[in-house]
Amino acid sequence: MSLERIVIDNIRRIRKEKGISQEKLAELCDTATSYIGLMEIYRHSPKLSTIERIANALHVEPIVLFIPYDKNDEEYQKEKDEKMSKIKEEIINDVKEYLDTLLQKYM
Repeated sequence: MSLERIVIDNIRRIRKEKGISQEKLAELCDTATSYIGLMEIYRHSPKLSTIERIANALHVEPIVLFIPYDKNDEEYQKEKDEKMSKIKEEIINDVKEYLDTLLQKYM
């Protein structure tokens, strides 16, 4: 995979993980929304100065954007598993509360 593609893929991934729209990222970087959109479909290659502004807007060090991302990475899996555990725990607690409420009505 080319370095350009790694950087663009990381920008898109991190932007989405942080819940930032293309419009908001463009605003934070003082660039056009169309530029971000075209960059994310590999029609524009960001300059180093643009990469630096994007990294700052995403609150990551610029070097992070140059590191190939591996979904099978151990740290990624650990974070994902922790998030899933928290979600499951919340669901279980919600169901328990709901069942307790139902039981109280019928007892």
